[in-house]
Amino acid sequence: MPPRRRRGPRVEEQTEGSVGNPPPPPPPPLPQPNKREYIKVFRKENPPKFDGLGEPPKAEAWVRELERIFDFMGCTDKERLACVTYQLTGPADFWWETKRRTMDPARREALTWEEFKEEVYDKYVPMSYRRAKIVEFHTLKQGSMMVTEYDRTLCEMTRYVPELVDTDKNMAAKFCFGLRPEIRAAVASRRGIPYSEVLGCALYVEEALPKNERAINPTPPALPSNY
Repeated sequence: MPPRRRRGPRVEEQTEGSVGNPPPPPPPPLPQPNKREYIKVFRKENPPKFDGLGEPPKAEAWVRELERIFDFMGCTDKERLACVTYQLTGPADFWWETKRRTMDPARREALTWEEFKEEVYDKYVPMSYRRAKIVEFHTLKQGSMMVTEYDRTLCEMTRYVPELVDTDKNMAAKFCFGLRPEIRAAVASRRGIPYSEVLGCALYVEEALPKNERAINPTPPALPSNY
């Protein structure tokens, strides 16, 4: 008898589609908000318009108000730039139309909100104005202002030098440095406390001063124990 041939392991025939389950289809793309929808929501917030006329603070206030609305809506850069064009009127509208037309097409398509703000600031908030504000911040003192007025002025000016007051400690130090001597003398010992407490101490000292001596008083009252 002839020897039998050894058979190897049986290989099952594989047909198309039997290797494994096919990969699941990719998820459908998220629906993009309709342009008219988010512009409609934007207009409901009563956004301010800007004509390019007036002093630099007007342009700064316009940008800040728009940013509050955009942050509330959660707008993307593209949506912000689409909405903001509706708020430019008069000379500002002609300026931006000319700026876009003369801008490099690649940069125009990739323009971000921060870049748009830089364009607005370069045009309507000149560098000379911003430099003057920086000098004003460094030389800011309470002088004849009440503590609340001094605090408000200081907070308004921090936007020109955010890197110098980037912590609560730095903000408190700057506030104390500009206080009138009679108030600063009473608050100086309270080192290391938050800005809100430094402000509270200064308000207490000011309130305790006689009305006719609040401008100059060489002997400030002692702070209460709870401070």
